[in-house]
Amino acid sequence: MDCPMNQFEAGLGKSLVCIEYPGRVVNVDKMISTLGGIRNISTAYCEKNRRLELRFRPDDVFCKPACGDKQQVSAVLLKVKVRRRKSDDQIVKVKTNVVGKINSVFRFTNLCDFQYLSMHAPPNDLTKMECIYNTLVPDGIVPLSWINKPAMYFLPPAAFSRMDTVQGYMYRKDAPSEAAVPHNIIGRTRRRRSIHAVFVNFDVPEIPNQPREMALKLLQVKFLEDLHLNVVKKLFEERPVWSKYALMCKTNYTSDQMKFLLPTVAYYFVTGPWRVMWVRFGYDPRKDTSARIYQTLDYRLRRKGGMTTKVKAKRSYTNYLLPYKLTPACQAKVALLNKELPYSDMEATAKSKNDSEYRESNYMFTPGMVPPSRQMFYQYCDVQVPEIQEMMQKLPLPLPDFKCHERDGWLPSGFADQCREIINNLVIETLKTVSPLTDETSSSEATTSRKLEGLSDSSDSDEQDEEDEIGEWEVDEDDLQEDDAI
Repeated sequence: MDCPMNQFEAGLGKSLVCIEYPGRVVNVDKMISTLGGIRNISTAYCEKNRRLELRFRPDDVFCKPACGDKQQVSAVLLKVKVRRRKSDDQIVKVKTNVVGKINSVFRFTNLCDFQYLSMHAPPNDLTKMECIYNTLVPDGIVPLSWINKPAMYFLPPAAFSRMDTVQGYMYRKDAPSEAAVPHNIIGRTRRRRSIHAVFVNFDVPEIPNQPREMALKLLQVKFLEDLHLNVVKKLFEERPVWSKYALMCKTNYTSDQMKFLLPTVAYYFVTGPWRVMWVRFGYDPRKDTSARIYQTLDYRLRRKGGMTTKVKAKRSYTNYLLPYKLTPACQAKVALLNKELPYSDMEATAKSKNDSEYRESNYMFTPGMVPPSRQMFYQYCDVQVPEIQEMMQKLPLPLPDFKCHERDGWLPSGFADQCREIINNLVIETLKTVSPLTDETSSSEATTSRKLEGLSDSSDSDEQDEEDEIGEWEVDEDDLQEDDAI
């Protein structure tokens, strides 16, 4: 084989994407159409965890696709040309070229979803099936009368099965206390996963004073030492009410670690002025007027001024994708180790400033910043707005016979609305100054689209170069024939 080193290195300079098509390709254009075209192939390649869809009937909108998963590989695409004599079919010369290197490959190794054809059996002959596709899907631009024509009831689901891989099903045992659960309760099959935490409503007579024994035992199971527990206890001694994310920013502990540490030092308020907050065991904020600075401020971004288009939502139903379009991103969870925990002040300060500022913005609000989500749960002590803090200081102390309100707590009625209006005005002023960022985002999207178009253009030019190269081989000798293999 003739494969010089310079040709080998030149071929490795081109990166390619491999698609292991589960079929015999005769017509390349039809093969690409079954994959949704160049644009859909580019989308599956550029987006993270996106799967490549293969529809064996691309003209049928009811066709369920077979999905290919993207995998990282280290491979090389070779182009082999074999020259033979026409007289005795003997190999004369073999030439090998490196076309490019392959880093990503799409493989169709999963099962295809159930197919449901648009067929109907007429009442007069149940043994004969008729196609009703033309009555369901319009062919081009149709008149208004086509919509008023009668059609069969044919509404198959978007996906019959959520999974296309073989799963080992684990059957559940019958719940022993099923008879004790009322039948009119919604969500009877999904119980709260409390990790042995104590959940408290506002109207509870007495607050808990100590954690559950199982919560303390889980610390040893999850490899959490007394050092971690003492750090959290010290923070609750300084401040009796915390949000989970505020503690994560103060301690640099992960969410999974806080999930087991918090139930050992605090209880969780489900309703009331301190809802979604963790309160130290033995401390009752309903009896302490100074606990008003720890109350929850539920701030939600308003829709005026296009604010919701500039702040990302936690969940978006407009960009919903069917389950089979994405590769499962979850992985098996392992035991929590302490490799990310800061054991000294030097390791704690080694974190980058940009990362700490970003993390603080998830529980603290300061003028000049934009909330990271459209709904935020702040504590009044973490709202670092001078106007709001001045309002808090000027509030008079409640009368001795005043009881803590279930909605307003120790604050007067309407105080939360005034704070939301102040924060809302600050956010609007900040968004006016950062509005040029949207132009940069649109320009980057345009650049990405041009790259995708360039991908299709480059593939066409590569095919043209290969055709010209093959033509040069054919005119060398008349008595030789070639066999190309890739």
